[in-house]
Amino acid sequence: MGGSPPIARAPRSRPGDAPTQAFVPRVPRIGSTSPARLHQAFVPRVPRIGSTQPLVPRVPRIEAACPSARPAEHSRTRRARRPPARASLPPRVRARYRLRVPLPFTQESDHDTVAAALAHAFGPAARIGREAWHAALHSARAAVSARLVLACARERLVDADLEDMVLEAGPIRLPLRRLRPFELHVPDPDRLSCGPAHPGRLARELLGERATDGLVEELEQCALNLALARLVADLRERTCSDGQPWPAPLDPENLVVDGHPWHPMCKTRLGLDLAENLEHGPDLLARAPVHAVDVAADLAATAGDLESVSRDLFPAPPPGWLRLPVHALQLRRLPRLLGDLWGRAVRPTDLLPLPARALLSLRTVALDAPPLHLKLSADVHTTSARRTVSTHSVHNGPRLSALTAAIQAADPHARRGLRIQPDLAAAGLHPRAGACARHLGVIVRPAPRALAAELAQDPEDMSRETFSTGHVPEVLVCAALGERRPGGDLLLRELAAAYPGDLRARLSALLDDYLARLVPPILRMWTAHGVALEAHLQNTLLVAAGGRPRGFIVRDLGGIRVHRPRLVAAGHALDLAPGSFTITDDLAEAQGKLMHTLVHAHLAALLGWLEDAGGPAEDLLWPRVRRALEVPLRAWAAEPRLARACAEDRAYLFAPRCRMKALLSMRIHERSSDYEYTDVANVLADGYPPGSAA
Repeated sequence: MGGSPPIARAPRSRPGDAPTQAFVPRVPRIGSTSPARLHQAFVPRVPRIGSTQPLVPRVPRIEAACPSARPAEHSRTRRARRPPARASLPPRVRARYRLRVPLPFTQESDHDTVAAALAHAFGPAARIGREAWHAALHSARAAVSARLVLACARERLVDADLEDMVLEAGPIRLPLRRLRPFELHVPDPDRLSCGPAHPGRLARELLGERATDGLVEELEQCALNLALARLVADLRERTCSDGQPWPAPLDPENLVVDGHPWHPMCKTRLGLDLAENLEHGPDLLARAPVHAVDVAADLAATAGDLESVSRDLFPAPPPGWLRLPVHALQLRRLPRLLGDLWGRAVRPTDLLPLPARALLSLRTVALDAPPLHLKLSADVHTTSARRTVSTHSVHNGPRLSALTAAIQAADPHARRGLRIQPDLAAAGLHPRAGACARHLGVIVRPAPRALAAELAQDPEDMSRETFSTGHVPEVLVCAALGERRPGGDLLLRELAAAYPGDLRARLSALLDDYLARLVPPILRMWTAHGVALEAHLQNTLLVAAGGRPRGFIVRDLGGIRVHRPRLVAAGHALDLAPGSFTITDDLAEAQGKLMHTLVHAHLAALLGWLEDAGGPAEDLLWPRVRRALEVPLRAWAAEPRLARACAEDRAYLFAPRCRMKALLSMRIHERSSDYEYTDVANVLADGYPPGSAA
């Protein structure tokens, strides 16, 4: 299976270098709001026929041509977002701000604005008609509205009745295509009784005063971003099917279109204007240039071996300073976010940025050279939270990585088929910088391909069984398994092609291999050591070779939960920053983390995709999930030290009712780490569905 195309790299800068044409492109002056003139100005340079130069359209810091444009800003903050003063940035960086007025992306955005921006980003072939834009907007609003109705019913925010495949929530009737466990039903948005209503207006009707201006704006922005992503996905499919190059990565990380499978705010990107969305969105152009800033050493906080990592990224800073990478989105915001610290304790550099690719989380980027992933602060609100890097994360990341490495080194059951992407180093502003410290931070991780190769070569792992054919392992983010490559089939069907039998049998066998390699090591980390990994679809990477699952990589330790009593009982110690919510004495809280991320936010979506792809009915697949959880717990119960923990986990995982994270309620109450839950029937329980015989 093919990987992503190579990403052009900027040459290292030297003192006195002039910026290269490839990375500081010429931006034409725009003096008219005419769509024709906008389109003419936005046409990228295309290489001559026969040239070996790759097609990389010129996408600088795009800003609006219309004088009346105003920034799209989250109504909770009501802050005017202004670019920094030209004098506050070096010449190479100032070039990004030649056009000063942001291009708004609001529900009033007309077809001409969107069409011009698309033509600029993807070339003249990306012309869209007025009808196409309105059809995409219609479809996206209906989809977000349907998710909103389902979330309101699931989280008991409204009185709702389910009868004859129709969900009635107040005055709204939502027909369903399929009933699913955990109340994650498949809606039919085309038959929503209120039609393609604006989801924000629907929220006010369903939630009344709880639908704040901020919540309404967030839902509307989500629908706009979803419409844009679907338009670009269709364009990508047509372009690649015609044999034409696509100017953006085609890695599975960049193929996920609809985002979170059931969150109403599945495509929220508050704080981005239209041009920023097109340039940096992981499902769009996915460009994430990494700049450098210097931080006074006495105001910096570091963890791990940051110094050696930093040397691989940029030239050494002057004495008394620490050089940190910063996302291009954050660089232009730092003068406002840091206030008096900007220019005094934090200052920009004149180095050329490192080209990088945005991963599924947008603020986490992939470098080709050196092969690293960087989790960076970005003053952008995506899905459920503003994506900054807290001082706790800087302190805790390398320590949690050392803990998980020690656990896996000592326990083969926790290592077999599983690798955890470690935080090699981290840095940011010291906590004494105050609340603004979270706006400048970095966590450094190795590229997953190195971990996949390690998985294949470990003689104590599954290598002899699974990597004997000599195939090079491929890494696929699990959130993309229900997507398709342009011009290709669903990734699930691609993986299943190596198995014998018809499509139904192949997909069934694929699931058996998937569960056998995913569930036992993640469950062992929790039951035997008290570490509940956050193994949802975005954080879990499938390692495939020879067309079959060979193991998994779990990334991002920032959201895990560690149960202190189990950790201590296993003989481990952990030194975290004071006040860290990562460690808890609440058993149910940590069990809920495992249940929600592994079962609700991973396997529930996977089983639905398998049925949609032509596999067995979902109802026939859930007993296999239960067996994958129950068999190891029964086996480990023979270990005296684990007997009690296994009994506790069996009681929680297979209880008649279970807790599911209430994502919409958390947004209403503006909570990201303080979880809220809703109670639902548990498909893993004996006697499910309710009322059936045990």
